[in-house]
Amino acid sequence: MHERDLMRIREKLLERRREIFERLSGFESDWQVLADRDVELEEEAQKADMTSLFDQLGERGQKELEEIDLALCRLAVGRYGLCEGCEKRISLKRLDALPETRLCRRCAGVYEEKQKRLPSAREVIARAKLPVEYKDLNDKELEMLVLEHLSNDGRVDQEELKVSCRNGVLYVDGFVPSASEHSILLQILTDVMGFTAVVDRAQTSELKWEREDRAPGRAGSPLSKDEDEITDDLFESQEKETPYMFPDRPSPEKE
Repeated sequence: MHERDLMRIREKLLERRREIFERLSGFESDWQVLADRDVELEEEAQKADMTSLFDQLGERGQKELEEIDLALCRLAVGRYGLCEGCEKRISLKRLDALPETRLCRRCAGVYEEKQKRLPSAREVIARAKLPVEYKDLNDKELEMLVLEHLSNDGRVDQEELKVSCRNGVLYVDGFVPSASEHSILLQILTDVMGFTAVVDRAQTSELKWEREDRAPGRAGSPLSKDEDEITDDLFESQEKETPYMFPDRPSPEKE
């Protein structure tokens, strides 16, 4: 798959992620407006309906976020677009339409017919193995190690970048100045440091570096309250279960 195709699909995933949080924010605003009114019987019924809708959106939104983050993780480590059913490459046409899909069209039909289920995206990311040399480090120590490595390397501007670690999974947020620096960043995290679970949400924006009001020393673009609360709960460690391994990369083959 060409680099430009991967970048286009990555932008689609990031856009879908932003849309999810916009929908959640919209429901919260509606809830607040209703909560501020005088309570009457008919309003109680409205509140019950809205609570139900909000809960449904929350559950669906979290699942969508998990699938998107898994796709972003596989893009970062170079394993995006491999079908989890047959391990062949998913067609570009299908990936363009469903960028977070994990199955090719044929396997998706088989899974639906037999009512089979894939491991959840949360499980797949959380079970990725840490490099042996990092196994004794906690999340904070891993985070500091990554930031130190990036600083010593010196090729990636960290002022608008945020790197965090939860349960051994690296989350990269914020902005980098260019596509080339973004590529260097991923190369350091995956090829040099050996991480296999990197959820890459970083955006490239030269305009961010040209703003007159750009505050020096900022450590990345902070998550919104909703985003922070939801993503904190998405990937919890499940150490007692059998690890799910990413499929080996096959030779390029069309669906």
